[in-house]
Amino acid sequence: MSVINRKHRTKNLALSLRNRDARKQAGSNRLAITVNSDDWRIPDQTVRMTIRDARALRSFLNDYLGD
Repeated sequence: MSVINRKHRTKNLALSLRNRDARKQAGSNRLAITVNSDDWRIPDQTVRMTIRDARALRSFLNDYLGD
């Protein structure tokens, strides 16, 4: 099984996904969402979560924002 390492960038967000890592270390399979800041005094804000938490977030968003 190969490691999935994907990145996607929009005007306001940067998404990074790493999954299927064979290492059994905590945090090796993660999703990171970074919100860019236009203000030099406020750094970019990043939310990092496990794949399990990301799936729960996806389910929640699909339930309440879906068609």
